Amino acid sequence: MKTFPTSAVWCFGILFISVSLITTGSSEVQVVGSADRVDALAGDDVILPCSLKPNVSAKDMLVQWTGLNLKIRNVHLYRQGRDSNEEQFPSYRGRTSMFHEELKNGNVSLKLNRVTLSDAGSYRCFIPTLTSQMKDTTVQLFVGAVSQPVISIVGTKDWGVVLKCESGGWFPEPEMEWLDSSGTILPADGPPERHRDSEDRYTVRRHVTVDKTDTNRFTCRVQQTEINHLKETEIHVPDDVFPKSQVGLIVGLSILLAVVVLTASAGVYKWRKHTDGLQGELKNVKIERGELNNCMYFIDLSENTFIKNIYCMNLMIQSLFR
Repeated sequence: MKTFPTSAVWCFGILFISVSLITTGSSEVQVVGSADRVDALAGDDVILPCSLKPNVSAKDMLVQWTGLNLKIRNVHLYRQGRDSNEEQFPSYRGRTSMFHEELKNGNVSLKLNRVTLSDAGSYRCFIPTLTSQMKDTTVQLFVGAVSQPVISIVGTKDWGVVLKCESGGWFPEPEMEWLDSSGTILPADGPPERHRDSEDRYTVRRHVTVDKTDTNRFTCRVQQTEINHLKETEIHVPDDVFPKSQVGLIVGLSILLAVVVLTASAGVYKWRKHTDGLQGELKNVKIERGELNNCMYFIDLSENTFIKNIYCMNLMIQSLFR
């Protein structure tokens, strides 16, 4: 029976173990990303996470970043130890980069500068040279847009001042509300007005009528809960902008009206009293004239009645001096 030398057996054994370890190690390398969505505001710089586990070097690997929106887009390509973006999608040119110093640690994340609303969507990190099943991972990017609200004084209404708040360039659609200096939400003058432009950005405006307070400070708040972002603007309304108080005028008019009513009532009372007196005097005159007529009758017809003649003469004298 032919036997192999002991040294040869050891060589074959070591070689087998080495090959097994290399094969096993290669098959266990996986591409991992982030389970959380990456949120950003338009204009921000973001990092789309992607790495190898365990942390093996990716300097000599082929790394492909592609966008998975309406159609596949070549976002970034790394191969043969350098960036190779000759076929990069035009809107990404000059805005993508990888961390070359971190490639040896298995970090193949992509940095995207000055993100826009159109950048939102799914991105695939793919390393085709790996022998494992987990050669790629997907990262979700959400891009929102905000702007600072602007407050203006529109005019006055009744005893208050009408304020307008407007904020444009928002995505997704935001909510707008008015608050006083203590943080209490104020009832607005109707629902907010909304407009959506061709770039899917929203403009929102809302009016509120405020009364004069101790501080005269009011806040317009615009918020987007989906991207967990809000903007606020405060305004101080000067006292002289509010309509002048009409309390004194109302009290004065009330007093004047009361005086007019009392004066008119007194005048009516005096007029009625005077009229009643005139009517009484007229009645007496009529009676006296009747008696005088009777006296004339008596004088003419009863010349021999001395007493009646004296009485009638007295009435006639009194009537002459009236």
